[in-house]
Amino acid sequence: MMPVRKARLFTAVSLDGCLLDEMDWLPDTRGQSFLFDTHVWEKLEPGLDANGQITVLSPRPVRHSTGVQFDTRDAAECLRALKDQEGKTIWICAGPKTIHKLMKADLIDEYELVVVPEIRGSQVRLFKAGTPPMPLKLKRVSESDGLVCLSYERLR
Repeated sequence: MMPVRKARLFTAVSLDGCLLDEMDWLPDTRGQSFLFDTHVWEKLEPGLDANGQITVLSPRPVRHSTGVQFDTRDAAECLRALKDQEGKTIWICAGPKTIHKLMKADLIDEYELVVVPEIRGSQVRLFKAGTPPMPLKLKRVSESDGLVCLSYERLR
């Protein structure tokens, strides 16, 4: 039996925990495996299309996208299937609805949060009320140009 691939949430949040809509914090996609939802995919540069293994949660192709798979399944069902395939860690870049579904299904193994030095106030929060408790272990911290990247592993 092959080991299950890890799923890593990668997102940017304000200092007060609000999700950010800007996409300039995304990692380099070359050779990586990604799971995007339509919310994030529609904001990305078309140049990302051919880089790595990319799956987009969408009932239909959003734009001409070479080498991109569009998946109509529920986010949790799709991620379970991707985790069972051979390959590298799956980077999850998604909007709040998809993130909350995957957290509720306990499918996220690692959390990589880029903390932007600003307070947003009343926008959508990464951890909304009713999120089940999850023990995490800090793996690393890095800083660049005022942004702090926090990497956590889900303890099971």
